[in-house]
Amino acid sequence: MTRKLLSIVAIATLGITAPSTLAIAQAPAQARSASTSAGPTVAASTVGVRRTTAAAPAAPAAEARLGAGRNVALMVVGGAALIIGAVIGGTAGVLIAVTGAAIGLYGLYNFVQ
Repeated sequence: MTRKLLSIVAIATLGITAPSTLAIAQAPAQARSASTSAGPTVAASTVGVRRTTAAAPAAPAAEARLGAGRNVALMVVGGAALIIGAVIGGTAGVLIAVTGAAIGLYGLYNFVQ
């Protein structure tokens, strides 16, 4: 009985608080900060993507190399092939491992350049 009552209370609480939380979360930042208007406005009625007036800060040069580019992907695939080749064993495993090592080293060489 208490589990059922607890579930009902939780659902009721969620039902009461969710609409107000969603309305706040979905409102644009300008509308949230400028809540002094008494009625509907043209700016509040627009739907879709809006252009922001503030310019985005430029990313530092160090962050430009942090993305997982083609060279990092080559290193990851080469390492995975190396491990899979070691697990397979035999002639086929050696071929897969050597190919994986070559791909990983090629990616590492390009990454270092």
